Amino acid sequence: MKLNAKKTVLVTGFSPFPGAPVNPTERLMKRLPKRLGVHQFDVDFAFHVLPTTWVGRQEVTSRLRDTIQPDAIVHFGVDGTRRTINIETRALNRAILVRLDSVGQSPGRPELDPGGKRVRNATLSAGPLRDAALTGGAPTRLSTNAGTYLCNATLWDSVGSGIPSIFVHVPALPRGPRDTRPSYPVIEEAAVRLLQETARRLRGRQDYFAFSRSHST
Repeated sequence: MKLNAKKTVLVTGFSPFPGAPVNPTERLMKRLPKRLGVHQFDVDFAFHVLPTTWVGRQEVTSRLRDTIQPDAIVHFGVDGTRRTINIETRALNRAILVRLDSVGQSPGRPELDPGGKRVRNATLSAGPLRDAALTGGAPTRLSTNAGTYLCNATLWDSVGSGIPSIFVHVPALPRGPRDTRPSYPVIEEAAVRLLQETARRLRGRQDYFAFSRSHST
């Protein structure tokens, strides 16, 4: 983390994939720059849509980390099984085939790091980000299950890079008036407030990363 230079947060969403032909996090990456501008609390944001591919972990996501050299990373992804926003507090060393990626490829092996540790904990403090999202009216909770697909793998990689990182799962968009999942505007407002809190703490509080130092694996 750069101590004196201007700080940067890398923010990512995902493109559509089998089972999620509409990915609200792709829309977030287009809308959030308009809502937040180029910076908040003197912290810059870099927004990118990641391909939903296993090979993209190295060809795109790793390259973004190396090129931007962010001080923190907030990943967004969609999980159609959730009905709330879930802030993932850990990634597991697993890649069990639940579906092929957007180009029809599988992870190739059941572990992300054969012989590695079982868990990598998220390295941004999840509680304050949950609280910030809640102020926007979105049902938000902490989660210990990021799944076994690319969301989990992306968090695993970013935590392993040493950059303070976290993953935010949003639910699929509601399909009718009786669907209780939050609407896109509610999700967007939660994302705005969550990122504002990330920037505020990144700029103003060095103890924001005490969680990462004591929990990283």
